[in-house]
Amino acid sequence: GSCVLTHLPSGVRVSGVDTATIHFKSTIEGSGLVDRLLEDGAPILSCAGGLMIEHPLVREHVDRIDGTEDSVMGLSKALVERLLGDLKEKLDER
Repeated sequence: GSCVLTHLPSGVRVSGVDTATIHFKSTIEGSGLVDRLLEDGAPILSCAGGLMIEHPLVREHVDRIDGTEDSVMGLSKALVERLLGDLKEKLDER
């Protein structure tokens, strides 16, 4: 996901992008995962991309995640922390 931070009094702005890649096990093929999630009552139609990486039925098919889980869910904490540091540096240079 992407993020832009703006210091409103000065207009100083920083931005960045963080990506995450989910690698699934081959067990996902033919697993009926979507049907199982619907039967379980998982709110897959109300989450970004319909993917609930934290759901136990999904997690059992995840091999690994390149990146952070919070990035998969929408906003990388590490990216925000880095951008806050970058913004502070830019403001200190003024």
